Amino acid sequence: MAYNEKQKEYTMKYLEKLKEIRFRVKPEEYEQYEQAAKIAGYPSMRQFYLDALQEKTEKILN
Repeated sequence: MAYNEKQKEYTMKYLEKLKEIRFRVKPEEYEQYEQAAKIAGYPSMRQFYLDALQEKTEKILN
């Protein structure tokens, strides 16, 4: 299916509701995180980061 203007409009509207978090890490840190995520069976690095952030946030706030 081709990506048309209407789909682009819906996507842009959805993205406006989200915040973006970006950060950089040293190559060796990334490799360590990637290895941990793989061992833990995460489907993506994004999910690994989100779970780590959630876990830390809950620890601090509770």
